Amino acid sequence: MSKCSILRGHTSPETAYLVDDYPYGFRLRCKIRYWLEYRKGHGHRLVSQTSNPKVAGEPWNQPKASTYGSGLAFMFLDEQGHVQWTHFDCYSHAGQDFAEFRAQWGGQLNSEELASLNVLEAMSRKINPESWAAWDAAHAPIAVQER
Repeated sequence: MSKCSILRGHTSPETAYLVDDYPYGFRLRCKIRYWLEYRKGHGHRLVSQTSNPKVAGEPWNQPKASTYGSGLAFMFLDEQGHVQWTHFDCYSHAGQDFAEFRAQWGGQLNSEELASLNVLEAMSRKINPESWAAWDAAHAPIAVQER
């Protein structure tokens, strides 16, 4: 299991996670900032923005944004200290995926995020009942027979 840490509170350019030493082309270095943007009806997406070391005062370049993802979303630092993001929804996931996600991230999720994950699981169980029935049957506790 990888050791990654969740980043919270980075929701705008003003509150972005800042990396001071980031490559800009082959020789130059710049700053880069990351934040998770939320748009109602679309979901979350990761946005990054670099500074321009070629211009005095290092103004910020145009932001670059990923595609939107629904469900539970957060940024994290991976094993190399690089910023990544993930989102987890109820449509494409069933038992194994939820178990792996809980194993990797459950210990770092706050109460609000855990509640969201529980809601997503309940929704997934309604959307994918056959997949969940197979998962539950395969992972049911073995009954101890009494003599």
